[in-house]
Amino acid sequence: MAPRSPYHQVLGHYVRALPDTGHERATHSWLCEEVARLLGVACAHDASSGSIAQANSYHVPDDTLTREQARALGMHDASDLLGGIVPHAFLATKVISHPLVDEDSARIDGWSQPLAQALIPATLPGYSVFSAVDAQRAYAALRGRGRLRFKLPTGIGGKGQWLIDDEPMLLQRLRELSTDYLATHGAVLELNLHEVVTHSVGELCCAGVQICYYGTQHSVLDRDGEEVYGGSDLEVRRGTLETLASSDLSALQKLVVSKACVYDRFIVGAYPELQVSRRNYDVVTGCDEQGTPMCGVLEQSWRVGGATPAELAAVACFQRDPSLNSVRASTHESFGDEVPGDADVYYRAPSAASSGPRLKYRRVSLPRPIA
Repeated sequence: MAPRSPYHQVLGHYVRALPDTGHERATHSWLCEEVARLLGVACAHDASSGSIAQANSYHVPDDTLTREQARALGMHDASDLLGGIVPHAFLATKVISHPLVDEDSARIDGWSQPLAQALIPATLPGYSVFSAVDAQRAYAALRGRGRLRFKLPTGIGGKGQWLIDDEPMLLQRLRELSTDYLATHGAVLELNLHEVVTHSVGELCCAGVQICYYGTQHSVLDRDGEEVYGGSDLEVRRGTLETLASSDLSALQKLVVSKACVYDRFIVGAYPELQVSRRNYDVVTGCDEQGTPMCGVLEQSWRVGGATPAELAAVACFQRDPSLNSVRASTHESFGDEVPGDADVYYRAPSAASSGPRLKYRRVSLPRPIA
């Protein structure tokens, strides 16, 4: 049963320029309805175009918000939304994960080089750049360590990033950017790994339930035969990231969780204005070109994401059974038509010609130990 909520309604906001039709918009609408069900209140979709600064409303934006955006939407702090509010827009992107090449490098307003340097033990070798000149300098500093990955902060789901084999390839990518892109958004040059596994570490508070989790992501082949995000498998517990870090984990899990906790702790310390009710960290393990094992945080997500349907499934389980302390939940994005018997489908493409996955569903299983 949903708890008595201080809110009267859930408002969904589309901050990103998503098309009116398509799997992302449909998934976000479903998430808003699911949050409303957990809270036991009404739900309104696409409130962004109306009179939205309404009292007693809980908000589900599709992107991390700046303070100015949150204020315009009637939010005060993290308790008013599922997601995050940042003092500077770049904090919500992957450029926060790496330092500048040096103190003379171009930077964006609000940048903290001490924070970026403090994050080095928790991340992969790399640099954030805000000019083409600095991108070339970063390439020169890193190229001796192997192939590099050039990543744009506006890319989502593995898009907007390329392997860089040599400097001419980097220069070609730089020429393809608009003249003000780097100065506005920045970019990342990061060491590329092999035999990669992407892990998810997260924390969420919704409907009076606080959860934390460790998991791994899996990939699928899309219609063009390209490898894309295919879902997440999560082991969810009640509690916070600190709860997770102190729990009974395997050596690999403990390493992954510790990287995420260090990353989170330094960012929160550097920007105390940060307001977050849902945090998710992608942590990668793999090997460099010399075969040396490596582990580091790739990026953060302070908004609803691909794992959120599984997170909310766990919240629902904990709501129903106050004695339950752990559950396994997963999300799946499929380009086929088969659905397991225990699947809870939250998106089905209206036609075979629709872009993106044909099915999205989640599954929940009985509790089992995280390690």
